[in-house]
Amino acid sequence: MDIKAIVAVCKQWRSACSETETTRPPPFPLLKLSETQVDSNTRQCFFNLCDGRRYQLELSRIRGKRCWGSPHGWVIALGPDYEPHLEPLEHLDERVAPIALPPLNPIRRMAPIEEWFRLVHKFILFKESDHEYLSFLVFAIFGPINRLAFTRVGEGADLNNRRGQGEWVIVNNPNHWEFKDVARFQGQLYGLCDNGMLVRFELDDPQSARVDRHAYPPARTQDVREPQKLYLVESQENLYGVFRFGELLEGSLNKTTGFSVFKFNFSGSNWEEVKDLGNHALFVGDSNSWCIPTIPLISVNGGSIVRSNSIFFTDDNWERQMFAGVAYGGHDVGVFDMASGDIQPLPFGKDTPLYYSRPIWVAPSLLFSVFCFLIIEKSVFCS
Repeated sequence: MDIKAIVAVCKQWRSACSETETTRPPPFPLLKLSETQVDSNTRQCFFNLCDGRRYQLELSRIRGKRCWGSPHGWVIALGPDYEPHLEPLEHLDERVAPIALPPLNPIRRMAPIEEWFRLVHKFILFKESDHEYLSFLVFAIFGPINRLAFTRVGEGADLNNRRGQGEWVIVNNPNHWEFKDVARFQGQLYGLCDNGMLVRFELDDPQSARVDRHAYPPARTQDVREPQKLYLVESQENLYGVFRFGELLEGSLNKTTGFSVFKFNFSGSNWEEVKDLGNHALFVGDSNSWCIPTIPLISVNGGSIVRSNSIFFTDDNWERQMFAGVAYGGHDVGVFDMASGDIQPLPFGKDTPLYYSRPIWVAPSLLFSVFCFLIIEKSVFCS
């Protein structure tokens, strides 16, 4: 992205870029809302927690597809054609083009009866360290027993003919562990399996990509009733295991009832319960899970919904979706207060999702952040 070209546009753009580059905290997630039958064919709607308002962005290529978010300014989109791709939010920069992911044939062979929108439970996207090129490591948790596959796409020295370049590789898993989430902490890849077991990946092992157990689950979670969702979240200092509990309501809908959070003690190789996240918030769902500092964030127009010591969550329970074309979920979206245990819905208005679509977290890129800043300044919102 050419920052010099952006700042040359006008004084307002120059001011916004200066703010973004020097003082802006890490990108705070936006909530990409569900697709509905009344939506525009080309625009997607986003809810901004920092000002409590909705915005629209032209993203025609992901219309009619299930999407997964990421903290890198990209979403992963998959449609009925089973051809996934990475879609940039930076549509203001015409040089940033979509990136095709490899065909899902190896994954489809292992889950032949899954419908297209339920084939992959979770895509998890990591940006590789080569800053000169766009290159990504992508994980897919898929199938009825939550198997794991990965691929590497893009270009640059980080790929360098490594395993997974341009193809999906199934991670060797002789113990048949069920994968729940993947995170990269201090350069090492970890996964959360079964009811909270921590594992470590060796994707470039000479024999095959493999997974090794690193620690057993936290003792408190071993007898917790289903349903529950598990997430693995990295911050600069800690690796968190997040456990989400809920209950089944009439109409096959799920309602979140609470969370438990643990951090991993690498010295003692054990989990320690966390009661206070301090000036941080966690974001979980069926995409990347991440941790954001909340203190530097500024409330815009007095409408901020940002809270410290909280967990923001989206509806990622697809197990009750029994029939294609019928929407069962998308409504279990809210924020959990770690101190009080209270749960409140997010006030993003009416949402009637199509069967393949749910709200997801996405983190804006630098250019998209500038775009949102300018829209806020002009008070141009979607109805």
